[in-house]
Amino acid sequence: MADLGDKLDKLEETKDALAQKKFTVLGFSFSWTQLVVAAGVVSSALGALYAGFVTYQKVEEIASLDLGAYAAQMEQTSNKIETQERLLESIEQNLRDAKQLTYDIEKRVNDKIVRFEDKMDKFEAKVEDTKAELEDKLQKALDNPLSGN
Repeated sequence: MADLGDKLDKLEETKDALAQKKFTVLGFSFSWTQLVVAAGVVSSALGALYAGFVTYQKVEEIASLDLGAYAAQMEQTSNKIETQERLLESIEQNLRDAKQLTYDIEKRVNDKIVRFEDKMDKFEAKVEDTKAELEDKLQKALDNPLSGN
């Protein structure tokens, strides 16, 4: 087995060698660090340009909206809502009227029932009185058949 210290030393040497290595692009000499920083700057710049382009597209999309059509549609919706509100108020009024009519009919029926019960009570009282009178006359006639009553 190889010594861990030897492997770490070899890794350090390789790292140092890579750090000192230079690349030439378009006549310019770059180290790894400079190349990574340049790639980061270029990608950030491209990302910013793309974000600006997307934002421009969104602004153009919003600017091209037909606000008149939306306003007309909102007005139409508002009119429908007002119509529904009026219809609902009419239904509520009809229900209140029907409820009141039901109460009025109930009151009249109750009044007629009370009057009928009063008449029945009077009739029953007259029947009882007539019955008592007839029983009394009948008893008198039975007690004295010759009296002529």
